[in-house]
Amino acid sequence: MGIKSAFYKICIVGDFGVGKSTLLHHYLERRFISNVQSTIGSNFFVKHLKIPNVKSMVTLQIWDLAGQDHFKWVRRAFYKGAKGIAFVFDLSRKETFEHLVSWIEEVENTINIVPRILVGNKLDLINPNERIIPEQDCLTFKQKIKACSYEETSAKSGNGVDKIFYNLTREMNKKFRR
Repeated sequence: MGIKSAFYKICIVGDFGVGKSTLLHHYLERRFISNVQSTIGSNFFVKHLKIPNVKSMVTLQIWDLAGQDHFKWVRRAFYKGAKGIAFVFDLSRKETFEHLVSWIEEVENTINIVPRILVGNKLDLINPNERIIPEQDCLTFKQKIKACSYEETSAKSGNGVDKIFYNLTREMNKKFRR
């Protein structure tokens, strides 16, 4: 009898314009698309990957959820069945970091607490010596929300993109794999 492969639904959430769709395009297609259309409602993608020390392949169903407030009513339906959440903010826009509290409440009011990762995107747009959001604030927030890790990424260069999905998948595998 063969080894059953793992299947995990992930929702990637955050304010409009933080780069959720662009991160996904880089992860799935290994390219930067500068003029990605705004997500209307949701899009989903499937990715198969191999994790070291796991015998079978893992299938990820990744849901890219629209960040605009007027889609809040529809997002709740897409959280159902999620085994992992990526909370994404824009390192060059402090309000997107501050809004994460609302995103976490929205998710937790819909589903149980599941493995999560905190992602600061658009690393290529910030000057490391003049950060709008101090890295220590991000690390403290990661601890507060019990995220498995905090990753700073650039969908433009691809820096850190794979780590989002690798680390989150490892965490989901630890929690849900039987």
